[in-house]
Amino acid sequence: MSNIGFDPKGFYEFDLARGAVSTRGGARVIVLSDTVVASLVSAAVETGDLTVLRELGKQIGAQVVSSLGGAVFDDSPEQVLAHTAGWLGVLGWGRLSLERWGNALVAVMDEVPALDEDSLGIAALLGGVISSLSELEVACVPVDGKFLVCNPAIAESVWLWANDGAELGTIVDQLVIAEAS
Repeated sequence: MSNIGFDPKGFYEFDLARGAVSTRGGARVIVLSDTVVASLVSAAVETGDLTVLRELGKQIGAQVVSSLGGAVFDDSPEQVLAHTAGWLGVLGWGRLSLERWGNALVAVMDEVPALDEDSLGIAALLGGVISSLSELEVACVPVDGKFLVCNPAIAESVWLWANDGAELGTIVDQLVIAEAS
């Protein structure tokens, strides 16, 4: 079992002789400003293809799993959340927390870089992260500044309800009613 905390010390290694930056796990990374990333995310949103962000999220999730010894189901939810939040934080994506709304899981991201107006880039990234951690394909849909974790088959319906002005609690209630029928 892992320690509950995430230790950011030594997360990055800077090799100036090679002109390289890598994580402590050896993965090479490129440091980009949020304005550059925002341009790339905006282009992905405009084309309607957020696959690259979802895949990046899956990669981050796999790194979290590896940092926890390869078996997140052996760790407490608090440990998995601490490591996931730590990884997202040191990579500059913001601060993650989770909320329960009845049977619904809601991700909350604070201090997120401004990437696209509807937060679809962060939603795709989180969907990839959570899919990787849970070993189950999920989608994250932006609703009221938070991200509802749901089955990808209903993500479009959730998105339409949110765009029609439905609040998160109302959407969760609608999903409970739909599941019961």
